[in-house]
Amino acid sequence: MKVESVQVEGYAILPVQLPTTPLFPTPATHYLYLRPHEPRIPDPDSTRSLFIVNVPIDTTEAHLRHLFGTQLASGRVERVQFEDVQNKKRAAATTTETNLSQSKKKRKRVTADDFERHLDEITLPSTWDRKLQKSGAHAIVIFADKPSMESSLKAATKASKRGTTIVWGEGLPTDRIPVLGLNRYVAHERMQYPDRGTLLRTVNEFMTTFTQVAETRKREDHKRLAVPDEDGFVTVSHGPKLNSVAREDEMRELVEKQKKKGVGLEDFYRFQSREKRKERQNQMLRRFDEDKKKLAEIKARKGKIRPE
Repeated sequence: MKVESVQVEGYAILPVQLPTTPLFPTPATHYLYLRPHEPRIPDPDSTRSLFIVNVPIDTTEAHLRHLFGTQLASGRVERVQFEDVQNKKRAAATTTETNLSQSKKKRKRVTADDFERHLDEITLPSTWDRKLQKSGAHAIVIFADKPSMESSLKAATKASKRGTTIVWGEGLPTDRIPVLGLNRYVAHERMQYPDRGTLLRTVNEFMTTFTQVAETRKREDHKRLAVPDEDGFVTVSHGPKLNSVAREDEMRELVEKQKKKGVGLEDFYRFQSREKRKERQNQMLRRFDEDKKKLAEIKARKGKIRPE
């Protein structure tokens, strides 16, 4: 049965039917809201991307590829970004991996920030074989090109207008996505104890990258300090720095050594001797004035003091 095309705030509506289960045999309809992706800061992929709101909680990249590539037969999906994945972080990670891979071939300069971004990407093995989305989550579907995105949006609008029944995940091979239910938690229990080799590789990669970050940062600091400032002066620095927490004790010991070296050199210069003599004279004058005041107070209380 044909229905009128409905849009909400510029979003095209695509109803999909959730598959039935033995415990819930009644079909349920879920609504997807689609529109071209228009971020505040455009990127090279935004012109060929669709912004989808209210994806089902069991949505995976395979579901969306199957929806647009097979069920709607409209376009080829290149990749999918879900709500919890930051676009900038993903782009930075891709750039970092490219820089790290090309650094050995072309000797491209890799900065400490590149290593730090790569360090953030290193995580322990996941304990879940499939991630569930939160209710009402959104996703960004990046297509191979802009015509694929436009044809996919048109196909979704046409299917909604014609009332075509689209069963979510129907025809998707079961071996492409992990199953839910009890098997999901059995797999979770097993994945909580990864093998020793996987853990060792992850820890070694993290420690190696951490060392590279420290060494690269140190080289960059030395190089920056060697650059003259606006007045033409070069900052000369030796020894540990106060902003290094690991070397605060070493800096403290260095200060104490400098103090010990200065012992016995207080009167090395003439002006130091003069200053000390003046200070002693001022102290004697202050004490004499204090004694005079005390004597005057005694006389005021007891009268004149008769000599013996």
